[in-house]
Amino acid sequence: MRLNTIQLLTNSSYMMSIIFIPLLAESLGASYFEIGVISAIFGASSFVSSFIFGKVADIHRLRIVVMVGLTAGAITFFLQVFAYDPLSLAVTRGLAGFSVGMYPAALIAYVHYQKRSIGKFSSFGSLGWLAGYLIAGLIGNIQYLFVISSLFYCFALFSAFGLKDIEKPILNVSYFSVETFTRNIGIYLSLFIRHTGAVSVWTILPLYLTELGANTFWIGMIYAINPALQFLIMRRLEGLRNEKMVVWGYLLSALAFITYIFAPSFPYIIPGMLLVGSSWSFLYVGSTQMVVERNPDKATAAGLINSMIGAAGITGALLGGMLLQVYGFKATLLAGVVLSLLSFVIFRVLDYPIDEIHNFNKIY
Repeated sequence: MRLNTIQLLTNSSYMMSIIFIPLLAESLGASYFEIGVISAIFGASSFVSSFIFGKVADIHRLRIVVMVGLTAGAITFFLQVFAYDPLSLAVTRGLAGFSVGMYPAALIAYVHYQKRSIGKFSSFGSLGWLAGYLIAGLIGNIQYLFVISSLFYCFALFSAFGLKDIEKPILNVSYFSVETFTRNIGIYLSLFIRHTGAVSVWTILPLYLTELGANTFWIGMIYAINPALQFLIMRRLEGLRNEKMVVWGYLLSALAFITYIFAPSFPYIIPGMLLVGSSWSFLYVGSTQMVVERNPDKATAAGLINSMIGAAGITGALLGGMLLQVYGFKATLLAGVVLSLLSFVIFRVLDYPIDEIHNFNKIY
């Protein structure tokens, strides 16, 4: 229960403060491209942190890694209150992003070594997203949300004090080795490319919803649909083949972003959110279970999943800001479609060989 509580609280904190960042940045005078840069800085710091602390968790005690990460989160999320222009917002978002990457790999390792379901554990992250979106939509004031998100990290840290150190293999892992990444290149690269497209969409989506007539309340409510469905789906994925889930994750992502392109007003975004919730449930759980089950350095492998998400936060945010600045909303949404389909192809070629498609019963 402590692990689930930490997962719920930290993901709630993460989402309640991220949803209105584009609107806050715009109010502080940032251009569309600068909005993308601010989001990219968050992704860059998360990428670096996830890479480093995944290896740290394999080498050192999991409990101390979790507690240090949660402490950093409580401090850095509160610092965002003091952002007063695009530059200060970028700096504080960078610090928050680094803290976000410090503890997730250690939590996944905890779950694996205790032989618990990664899908069910991940579902509490989605429940946290749901709570974060609902709180964001109801409160609306992002300064208050920064304070609440910091408090949630404090509550998570309090819960972490009750965690016990667990027995795990002693691994001789280099802090700078990329062997785990290259060994699973098909999984990581395809996830990175898909999520680049997704982040480009999420970077501009609050602005797109505003143009379609949504206010801050409806933005929060629409965003809440995605994690609500994830919570229901992730808890029911045991027994499904990981490769099958990943394939459907990419295909449903592309279909979701297509529906966004043709939405005439904000209620028509809802079907796409249902598809996104399904696609990410399959993709995240399937990819995470694949790398954890295949590799001896469990935390490093799981940490690289978060690193790919963080790296996509860089490229996707820059891509989304640039495309919106130059070509507009539709081009940005189309990029999400194209990159999701490209990820499907890369996963088939590099990790799930094309000759396996011939056995339809095996895959579908």
